[in-house]
Amino acid sequence: MTLPPNSEPEPDIAVVRFDSREYLDGHPTTDDIFLLVEVADRTLNRDCKQKARTYAKAKIADYWVLDVNMRQVYVFREPTDNSYAQEITLDENATLSLVAFPEVEVRVKELFP
Repeated sequence: MTLPPNSEPEPDIAVVRFDSREYLDGHPTTDDIFLLVEVADRTLNRDCKQKARTYAKAKIADYWVLDVNMRQVYVFREPTDNSYAQEITLDENATLSLVAFPEVEVRVKELFP
């Protein structure tokens, strides 16, 4: 994916608009991104701070960090210029939905093996 101004981060999971012709010569852009997910073991601090700032600046509406050690999900939504206005932490008993697809429910415990 390509984020402004010239960034090409590599999240662990990206849910993007699918158009087989559109990505022949390039990567998905911010308008194509529904959800970005980072899986954190030793990178939790960086994923929740540095990468969250990068994604917020790019106006990524839905960003999740899966904390594999604590089996919880950090959910970042409502991007501002340098951060997210909404940051919540959900334990494995919670259920959440994607901003782009509110009818699709995801059980947090199913995100962890």
